[in-house]
Amino acid sequence: MKSILGVLVLVPLMEAFAVAQEPTADAKEGKFYLEGGLGFGVMTMAGPSTASKGFDSIAEFAAGFGAQYGITDQVSVFTKLGLGVGIDDDPGVFTFGMTFDGAFKIVEKKGDTAALSAYAGLGFLRLDVDPKGAPSDDATDFVFELGVQGDFGPADGTWSLQPFFQIQLVGGPRPFKGYNGVLQIAGGAKLLYKLSDNLYLEPSITFQGGNFSDSVVFGIGIQLRL
Repeated sequence: MKSILGVLVLVPLMEAFAVAQEPTADAKEGKFYLEGGLGFGVMTMAGPSTASKGFDSIAEFAAGFGAQYGITDQVSVFTKLGLGVGIDDDPGVFTFGMTFDGAFKIVEKKGDTAALSAYAGLGFLRLDVDPKGAPSDDATDFVFELGVQGDFGPADGTWSLQPFFQIQLVGGPRPFKGYNGVLQIAGGAKLLYKLSDNLYLEPSITFQGGNFSDSVVFGIGIQLRL
């Protein structure tokens, strides 16, 4: 049962990363983009062998933070960190992780034309699983990710829709036991709504699936451009 629960705890963290996706697909040279958000959702996962049914659902909470800097109008770097908590007392689960990425703007936004960026990076993931009636287990493993993100919206910048698609691979033998890694695929969209010259409200929805679980998370965040 512990091996299964160890894999499941990946999902809240990856959702937290999704809450703090690449801040903008149309980053500009010399600009900083800062954002943070909270997410709530539900994941459906394979249950332990002792469960009477094959699948269980559990509520989840996620928080994510991100920062991006435009080196040029076409190349930017960014980092994001996230934490996730499975809202259940058996097991108690907590995750924390961080990634460092580079982004390349494939299509530049001009007027009402949509922008498109691709990104890839590496990071780490800390897992902590605390099941009832069994010893707790924890591990730190590497994360590799790659994805694309678009930016659709009017030229005046009052709002923009940012769909994204991302793949994350987490390697390492612990605490997975029978697994050599976990592959998760996420897709969704954010809507940025301009509140002031440099401040944007950012509601989002993220769908995620992989070789062990599926989930949906609704998020709300703020983006600050400096």
